[in-house]
Parts: sequence; C-alpha cells; structure tokens
Amino acid sequence: MTNQEFNNQNELPTKKSKKKWLWGCGGCLGIFIILAIIFGSCSAIFVGSVDEEINGTKEEQKKNKKTSEKRYKVGDDVTIKDVKFKLVDASYTDERNEFAEVEADKVLVVDMEFTNNGDEDIPVGTDVKAYADGKQLESYPVTDELMDGLSPGRSIQGKTGFAITGNPNKLELEFSPFADFSGTKAIYNLDPQ
Repeated sequence: MTNQEFNNQNELPTKKSKKKWLWGCGGCLGIFIILAIIFGSCSAIFVGSVDEEINGTKEEQKKNKKTSEKRYKVGDDVTIKDVKFKLVDASYTDERNEFAEVEADKVLVVDMEFTNNGDEDIPVGTDVKAYADGKQLESYPVTDELMDGLSPGRSIQGKTGFAITGNPNKLELEFSPFADFSGTKAIYNLDPQ
C-alpha cells in the first residue's frame, strides 16, 4: 500500500462523517424551525381568542364606541359589557365629612344604580369619575357611599361624592365598568342644583 492510498482511505471516512454531521445539524435546524412556526401559529390563535373574550367581538367594539360618543343626562341609562348603569341624580350637598383628606368648596353627590346582567360578580362604585372643566375631581366621602360587589342578575343603588373647588363651568361624570378593558366610556353632562 502506497502512502497516497493510505491517505485516501483516511480521508474517505472523514468526508462521510462530515456529511452525516451536516445532515444531522440541518435536520435538527429544520425541525426547530417547523416547531417554531407551529408554536407561533398556536400562540396567535390563542391570543386572538383571549382578546375577543376580553374586548368582545368587533361588532360589540363598534357598538361600544358608538355608545361612548353619545352624551347622557340624569335619568338616562346605558349598558356596557353586561353592566347597566343609570345616573339617578346629581346634586350638591351641605354635608361635610370632618375626616375627609381633601378640602371642598362644594361637594357633588352622585346617586346611581347598577344592574349586573353578566354571569359573574362585579365590583361597583369604583367605575365612575367626575370632571370639572376637564380636570378629574377627587372623591369625597359621603353618607350611603356605594362600594360593594354585585351578583349576577341583581341591582344596587348608592351614592358617591366628589370635592369641587371654585366654580367650574362644565361638570361631567364618566362611567366605565371596572372589569371592561375595551376602554368604552359613557359620559354624562351634569347640571347639579
């Protein structure tokens, strides 16, 4: 056996082993890419279904967007995400709470009613905000303050208060259910006496 034949015999197995190694790595990489595509597709489907469950279908979102463009007044009710809200009254009170942390020239008391048309308990009382000339008002503790939970198919009525300083030109109340993540709001124009 010559030296060249000996070298050729040694090279042959090396080329074959490199070829097997390349096919093995390429195969693993191919399988990894296929699994990544499958995982990504499944994730997209799951996220889409969760988003629809939280925010509702596109038709419900359009309906809710229309609701938020309309302005409401005392006595009107609106339903957003299975929660029916009715503004019963809005008035000023002479009542002051000696333990309140905020000073108020006037205290706005909002009387409201909630109905839970959904399938689960909901918190009520924390889903309203008041604004004076576009600036959010601080809450003010009042008698019969509504902070509660509400079972499905039930209604509750109660009050919440807001501290007002100065004489604002425009007062608004904003309702958005606590458990609704669509961002839909119902805005009430207020004219308290």
